[in-house]
Amino acid sequence: MGLCMNQEEMRMMIKCKKRISAAIVILLACLATTSLFAAEPMADVDISYWVRDSLRIDPRVDAAKISVASEQGIVTLAGTVDNLAAKQYADLEAKKINGVQGVINEILVIPVWRSDADIRHAVKRRILDSAAITSEGIRVTVDDGRVTLLGEAPDWGEVQQAGLLASEVTGVKKVTNDIVAVWQRERSDQDIKKDAIAALQRDVYLSGLPIVVDVKDGIISLTGSVGSAFENDRAVQKVRWISNVKGVISDFKIEAWENRGARREKVWPSDDALARAVKAELDQDPYVTASDISVRSNLGAVTLDGTVDSYYQALIAGQDANNVVGVGWVINNLMVKGSNRSDWLIRDDITFNLNTDYVLQGFQIEDKVKNGVVILTGEVNNGFEKYHAGDVAAGVLGVRKIINRISVNQVGQERSDQMMTSDIVNGLHWNWTTLPVSDEIKVSVNNGIATLKGVVDSWSQRREAERVAFRTAGIWAVNNRLTVSRYDTNYPWDQWFDKSIPAQWDPTYYPGHMWKYYDHPYLWDNS
Repeated sequence: MGLCMNQEEMRMMIKCKKRISAAIVILLACLATTSLFAAEPMADVDISYWVRDSLRIDPRVDAAKISVASEQGIVTLAGTVDNLAAKQYADLEAKKINGVQGVINEILVIPVWRSDADIRHAVKRRILDSAAITSEGIRVTVDDGRVTLLGEAPDWGEVQQAGLLASEVTGVKKVTNDIVAVWQRERSDQDIKKDAIAALQRDVYLSGLPIVVDVKDGIISLTGSVGSAFENDRAVQKVRWISNVKGVISDFKIEAWENRGARREKVWPSDDALARAVKAELDQDPYVTASDISVRSNLGAVTLDGTVDSYYQALIAGQDANNVVGVGWVINNLMVKGSNRSDWLIRDDITFNLNTDYVLQGFQIEDKVKNGVVILTGEVNNGFEKYHAGDVAAGVLGVRKIINRISVNQVGQERSDQMMTSDIVNGLHWNWTTLPVSDEIKVSVNNGIATLKGVVDSWSQRREAERVAFRTAGIWAVNNRLTVSRYDTNYPWDQWFDKSIPAQWDPTYYPGHMWKYYDHPYLWDNS
């Protein structure tokens, strides 16, 4: 089932827009005094510029090899990258730019050569040793670096996780995920609809948007309007993960000039209501076995207690909690249940995964394991590579904790604090989510530490501002001191601000909540 508009449909939409452009001009002139058109759509030349700039400052993407063109708000990405994930990251970040209505991704993946047999072995081993996949019958075929996954899985989470793991293997050009989710029980369309509506309202990026949900025979239809291609994709993927959903059809109007006031009427949640919302988010995530997790909330600070099956689940649970509207801080006390896997087996799997990973090629990363606790050491070039190494290790079955002592070597790639400040300010301005409050956010950078101050209108703006800052090349820590209006008198913001950030550059700095800077696997379309 198509999750969103394909690239051919986008090209057709451009042609249709050209035919009716004159009519649109007349209509805009007639409605110029209404609040709906409070801001003009961005010019294509501006969209292209900001997409290029966002890729330029993103350490995950080599923007020098990517070309950007925009026509009627549809962005075309072309060029080459050396791994599949870089292509996906470029697509994801382009969709966050103000005015982007869709992306045609024509980037070619030209990785380091590996034999199909080696790729197949690496993909199969990563799937078999994953803490997030229980299915044992997944089949892998490889043809000229193009991976096809076949078989059955008990839920959509395992389907997507298998695709994600395959995409991270060095040498992979493309992943075709034909794994079928076979649900263990039947659910009514009404139950699915109820869960979908609740999930969209909980989400920090989607809450308050005028989205209409309908369900027929397990297929969800989404209509209404969103403000960006990113919100379109996030809504689609968010509901796709709900149990027994067979497919999602989106027919959103992407209206970049839409009145953004829809989010501003949210009521401050009680502690009980916020705890229930977080628990519902955990229960719905197929990555997390939430039966043994308890949730407490105290004025926006959420505490997770209990046990989970893997360290990977503990990290995902913390991220889920952070993605709920109204959560200001997460205290993750989750413990990992004991595993029968020996340390040498865990270490062998971690070493294999690090050595076959698309990001970590060429780096000498050492790993030690004792009682399931992993210590990583070595040297990489940027924070993304460091945190990605931790994520790779966390996904191995039997891991109970990660101590990430990998250092970041910035010799030869130092950037001035002034330059990084300018990049963050620009990033906040071109990002669809943060644009309305970009002038209200005060940015300062000292020794590579970004500090954000001010008052924003929504939790999504607070979260996205932090992501924009952290993903700016040269930034290694973010001190997010932003507050959310209408919550600022109820929440003890001063207690949440991160006090663990060193005053000076520390190449081994690794805060425990870093997972929230990364994208939940449901943002990756591996179907």
